[in-house]
Amino acid sequence: MPGWDDDLREGLLATFRDESDEILASITEDLIALERGRGTIDPAISESIYRRTHSLKGAARAVALREIESICQHLETALSGVRSGDYIPDSAGYDLFHRAVLVIRSIIAGEKVSPVAIIRELRAVRNSTTHPQKEQETYTPRNDLPRIRETETIRIATKTLDRLIGGSDELLTARLMLAHRMRELDHMMLDVASWQWAQVQIASEMHVIEDLIESGREINDRDIRAIDHIIHFLKKNREYIDSFKFDLSNQVQSNTRERTVLESGALSIAATIHEAVLIPFSQILVPFQMFVREVAGSSGKQVDFIVDGGEIEIDRRILEALKDPLLHMTRNAIDHGIEHPGARISRGKNPKGRIHIRVVPLAGSRVGIDVSDDGNGIDPAEIRRSAVEKGIITQEESLRLSDEESLNLVLQSGFSTSTTVTKLSGRGLGLAIVDDAATSLGGTVSVTSIPGQNTCVRISVPVRHSNFRGVVVRSGRQTYAIPMQQIRSVIRIQPGADEIRLGDELIRLIPLERALGRDEPLNRQDDGRPVPVIILASGAGRLGIYVEEIVSVQEIVVRALGSQLRYVRRIAGAGILDDGTIALVIDPLDLITSSLQRRAEHPFRSEPESGRILVVEDSVTSREFLKSILEEVGYTVATAIDGAEALQRLKREEYDIVISDVDMPKINGFALTEAIKSDEKLSHIPVVLVTSLDSQEDQEYGIHVGADAYIVKSVFEKEAFLGVVRGVAPHES
Repeated sequence: MPGWDDDLREGLLATFRDESDEILASITEDLIALERGRGTIDPAISESIYRRTHSLKGAARAVALREIESICQHLETALSGVRSGDYIPDSAGYDLFHRAVLVIRSIIAGEKVSPVAIIRELRAVRNSTTHPQKEQETYTPRNDLPRIRETETIRIATKTLDRLIGGSDELLTARLMLAHRMRELDHMMLDVASWQWAQVQIASEMHVIEDLIESGREINDRDIRAIDHIIHFLKKNREYIDSFKFDLSNQVQSNTRERTVLESGALSIAATIHEAVLIPFSQILVPFQMFVREVAGSSGKQVDFIVDGGEIEIDRRILEALKDPLLHMTRNAIDHGIEHPGARISRGKNPKGRIHIRVVPLAGSRVGIDVSDDGNGIDPAEIRRSAVEKGIITQEESLRLSDEESLNLVLQSGFSTSTTVTKLSGRGLGLAIVDDAATSLGGTVSVTSIPGQNTCVRISVPVRHSNFRGVVVRSGRQTYAIPMQQIRSVIRIQPGADEIRLGDELIRLIPLERALGRDEPLNRQDDGRPVPVIILASGAGRLGIYVEEIVSVQEIVVRALGSQLRYVRRIAGAGILDDGTIALVIDPLDLITSSLQRRAEHPFRSEPESGRILVVEDSVTSREFLKSILEEVGYTVATAIDGAEALQRLKREEYDIVISDVDMPKINGFALTEAIKSDEKLSHIPVVLVTSLDSQEDQEYGIHVGADAYIVKSVFEKEAFLGVVRGVAPHES
């Protein structure tokens, strides 16, 4: 697009991507609906597919995406034969159309895909009444979802936007009322200052009267004037107090009214925003249709994929968390559940199997997601036998288990009744990842099955991703929040034990600091008193963690650590507690998995670190995160929100190390480093840059301006970070 403005081009491409997502999703749904006609072409559906393909071709031409335009041109030509009735596609023909859609999606997603092969096949359809043999090596079955472009935008209905504007107007009204209230408080403070000045002036008169009483002398004119002034002050003082009480009462009443307006506006905006992130459940299932088709075809099976209740809206974040578990269940249903056509016919079943996803609303703002198949089913007796062989339960326990309890064993990590490993499944994952995902969302999983007939897995989750209820604990110098969903019990025991037996299960115990990869507490008390232990549980197993104190149980507002710190292990985010302080939110699933896998612990430092460190970071979450890591091992830490504040602190106070972000307002990290190294009084201070800028040029420039170390946030590792800090720290000679 020569001559185009880059911003205009990017804007048009972004619009095209959003539009193409909707068009391709509709084409996929219509192709599946058309194929279900089993040779009978529905004119309305074929016309819809043709018109949408034509629209996509025009949109691609407008943004000069020639490869997509060419594919659409040939797809449109092939579909014209379907529309006119000259070409009735068979299963291979529909496969070709779906693969054309997949190639377009791949190009939009930025993958390097050649359109030559798919165009050649589409061209062969033009004058054919039956679908030609497709060329070899043009298609390879995939074991994952077709890649779909991730978007950072969502569409908001006009009425939702109007509600947001209305809520913001309420907040603006509250802001204006608060500004008026502040002016009234300023006037009250001026009245208080005047009263204080009058009190200071009357003090000398009080001394005159005190002298009169103590000396016993005769009263004179000065004494009379002093008494008169005191009486006048007392009268004014009473009037002032009455007026002050009246003004104060008005302030309380006004603040109560304004707080109601503020709460109303804030709650309205919060509710509207939560509704804005609700999307139809069917939206995440768009790539599933093609996935089922590919996997079933590669395994020689025939499968119908049916969705009911796809219009029900659920929080986008919940759906994203459930996408992989749903894919896992769909894959298992095809691989282990649905039989081959011959086997199904011999059992009196339809040769084409059926995977049915049904979404139903439940009480308490929850939804149930049923994933069922009409395949082999699960034999409870086989589950019990397999569980005994794997050591999950004993022979005696298996005899006491009901069929329903036996089915729940498939939620255990490492459990599988499959004796073979295929490209699709059979690696012993079981449904543990499904259970873990649902549990982390505050949901539940249940399994029902009739051997030889069907299997149904129900996931129950909240409609919205709301604040969670968690246990706030203190360990070392840091406060943590642990989601209640993964806590099975809280006990108190004598410190020092590495394991504890609860019932028939032996549970490993570990201090929370060690589980997080940190040093053990520096001042652990060993006075024989019991210490709290929190028992965590997930599909991966159970783990007991020592903590120093259980502070409270409360609702917690969670904030993500941000893209720069997305790889930090065992921490899910930062929570704002009811007193306004920040607590790191533990990721129990990651904590359990990593702790149980890491049996051989490397030795930790027993001596605390020393030294004063200045952390310069404009992000409050990142600032508190780095501060907590450094304080945990003994450093004294101060913080600054940008380079300008950091330079002021360095001129007033002494520090041993400066740790700074780069991208900050006022003075950035590069300029701060250069200023430190060019100042004779500060040049000896080591500077460590911790930043999301990961290009080779940025790293070289950071070292060029004098940084002693450069750490990229996207690959941040706590132990490596502390190793760098210890390495640059001044050492005594």
